[in-house]
Amino acid sequence: MAQKTTAELIREYKQLLDEGMITQEEFELKKKKILEMEETVAEEVKEEAAKDEGIFSGHYFSDKAKNDSEKTAGDNAGQQTYTGTNSSSLSTKATGVLAYITWIGFLIAYFAGDRQGAKFHLNQGLVVNLFGLLTAVPLIGKIWGIFIFVCMILGVINASQGVNKEVPLIGGIKLL
Repeated sequence: MAQKTTAELIREYKQLLDEGMITQEEFELKKKKILEMEETVAEEVKEEAAKDEGIFSGHYFSDKAKNDSEKTAGDNAGQQTYTGTNSSSLSTKATGVLAYITWIGFLIAYFAGDRQGAKFHLNQGLVVNLFGLLTAVPLIGKIWGIFIFVCMILGVINASQGVNKEVPLIGGIKLL
């Protein structure tokens, strides 16, 4: 059985009032209780949504990365870290990781991800994917493919840790 809306419940009590089955005071009391219940439920829904947003929007992970990076600041001398927040559907870290994983991953990261927070990894992912095209060259293609795969793995690890560290050999190229 479907639950009744607030308006439907109030209409029912109004109908009882109009039929003389309840008094005006009883109607006002019932109406007040229904509206208070509605406000309580709305507040609970807002609180749950705020909790979920904190966990799933990337803020939870970016805050954790910020705390971790503060603890290990001395270990990462010379490396940049990012913990940016975003308003996109993908968190900064997810965007960074996805940018390295084939062209499809790069395109999803670019169009659905946090471009501002993960700009470094979007650039690195684009460079890795572009140089990955050289695997089609005869003779050196297989060896180059292994190198590109290693660069991809290193990029994914760095992005997942929130560290802006260039991939070997080709990481210094800036396209974005």
